[in-house]
Amino acid sequence: MKFMLRIALQLLAIFIFLLICIEAIVIGVAWLIWPQLISSGNSSGHYEIFVTVLCLLLFLVTLLLIGWYLGKPLYHMVVWIRRLANGRYDPPPAWDNLRAGESGRLKFPYAIYKELFEHLRLLTRTLHLQDKTLREVEQTKREWIQGISHDLKTPLTYIAGYSAMLLHPEYRWSDTEQKQFLSVISQKAAHLQELVQDLNETVQGEIPLKAEKTDIVELVRRTVADVGSAPWAAEYLFSMDSDPDCIPVFCDTKLVTRAVRNLLVNAVVHNPAGTRITVWTSLYDDGTVEIRIKDNGVGFNETPTHRDDALHAFEPAGLGLSIARRFIEGHGGSLHVLSKPGEGSSITIRLRAEES
Repeated sequence: MKFMLRIALQLLAIFIFLLICIEAIVIGVAWLIWPQLISSGNSSGHYEIFVTVLCLLLFLVTLLLIGWYLGKPLYHMVVWIRRLANGRYDPPPAWDNLRAGESGRLKFPYAIYKELFEHLRLLTRTLHLQDKTLREVEQTKREWIQGISHDLKTPLTYIAGYSAMLLHPEYRWSDTEQKQFLSVISQKAAHLQELVQDLNETVQGEIPLKAEKTDIVELVRRTVADVGSAPWAAEYLFSMDSDPDCIPVFCDTKLVTRAVRNLLVNAVVHNPAGTRITVWTSLYDDGTVEIRIKDNGVGFNETPTHRDDALHAFEPAGLGLSIARRFIEGHGGSLHVLSKPGEGSSITIRLRAEES
């Protein structure tokens, strides 16, 4: 209501001002052309026609001025709204030119619509934030699906490997061995089912965590044993040590297992047979849990790991390292890489132990 009243009063003031200007112009022009008529107070037909035509011309000019006064700000608002409709959620380039100096107040005649311009600015900021959030959510969803797609390869490799061993015509496996192989295939099929179910997880900007208390030493030991027992890892030497033997951590066991498995699989896939892969877990006085995976393989050029694009720059490490890092950082931890060509690699995971 105040907005409408202010606009009406401003328009009324402008109209009265223009009428006074028209009257003054008419009297001034008439005085210059017919000073005798103005002095005597008499009028003639030519004078009246002249005044009428002059008033009409000035009235048209007045309409043009009012149209400019009202239309120019509306034009800028239409341009701004069109930018928003096209998905450009930033103020138009001319926005700074509409404001005066350091005060930031709108210039004449834009000040009459200051509430509308302010609401447009707030709408632009809101849409920009929503668009940014949506892009982050979509990026997280893509990374989540990409990670699951990558991790699907591991159980499929197990299933393919043990199936090939069972079907190999040159070997006759005992019933115990066949049951063992089928048990592994069944476990990996269940793992596949879990990963497929994870595809249906709703990701809203962050990796979904289902944290629970777990013994990180036992989790890592099971993962090392799982990867070390795979047919394609038979020629690699795995070892593990821990101090202490039990370290409780509050984490998502599936995601941490996937992170450690990806790093161990990388150590196998990107190194020659006979590579020694050593895993340590330790607990420091400040409550930091450290998981270190070290190998004496071929190594690679060291690149900083604080950005996703840097992670993808690890040519031998591939996507698995990037996925592991996202899972660890999703728990508030960190992942560091130390590697040189010909000298092997060392990857360190740091998490917080459960507070007692």
